[in-house]
Amino acid sequence: MQSQVIICDQQTVYAIGCGSLLHDHPKFNGYCIIHTLKELNEMMSLDHLKTDAPQVLVLDSGMLNFAQSQTIITIQSIKKRIPIMILFNEEDDLHLYNLIDIGFSVIVSRQVSEQEWVKALLMAEQDKVYFCASIADKVFALVNQMGKIKQMERMRQLTIYDKYILVRICEEASSKQIAYEVGHSKRTIEGHRTKLMQQFDVKNVAGLVKITFLTKLYDHYLMNPSMYDVALCTKASVV
Repeated sequence: MQSQVIICDQQTVYAIGCGSLLHDHPKFNGYCIIHTLKELNEMMSLDHLKTDAPQVLVLDSGMLNFAQSQTIITIQSIKKRIPIMILFNEEDDLHLYNLIDIGFSVIVSRQVSEQEWVKALLMAEQDKVYFCASIADKVFALVNQMGKIKQMERMRQLTIYDKYILVRICEEASSKQIAYEVGHSKRTIEGHRTKLMQQFDVKNVAGLVKITFLTKLYDHYLMNPSMYDVALCTKASVV
C-alpha cells in the first residue's frame, strides 16, 4: 500500500524539492507541506488523517527545542502515531544526542543524495534504523564523547544567574566583585561556586573554567553578551 507523506519543514524551498522526489515514486501517494509543530499537532488530531493508508513524517530537527518540555511531550505523542524521518540541520552534538535519546532512529543530513533521502524515508516507514554516512560518523563520535555531552546537558539546565557566575570566573573576577555586581554577599557567591563544582564534579575553580570552555558557554557569551546582562542575572537569582 502506498504511503502518504507529511513534510514539516521551516525551509520551504527544500520542502518543495523533497515533495518533487515523491511524485513518481511507487511507494508514495501524495504529500503535504507544513511549517510548524503547532500545524503538525493540529493536523494529527484531524479526522481526515485517520485513514487506512499508512503515513510517514519528514521533520525538520530545528523545530525541536529540547529545553521546552512541551515540545518533548508533543513530539513523543506524535511519534506514537506515525513513523518519523529527521532532517538534521547540523546543530550541535547535544541536539543530535537528544534526538537519539528521545527515540528517533532515522536521521539524515540535508546534504544527502536523492537516493539516500528516499531510502531513509522507506526505512522510517518500515520502523528500521538508518543514519546517513555523515550522521553515522557523528553518532560514532558521540559514543566517545558521552562525558562531554553529559556536561553540556548539565550546563543547559543551569539558570542564567549561575551561567553569569561561570562567565565572570573565566574573566578572573573575584567572588567579592561578582557579589557586588549581582547584589549578593561574597559568601552567597562562594556557595554557588561550590554548588557548581559539585554539579560538574570538579575540584576547583580551574575545573569550572575548563567546563565553561568545553561546553562552549563562554563562546555563547561572547556571541550573545546581551543575554548575560547583569540586570537579567540579578533578576533570575531572586525568582
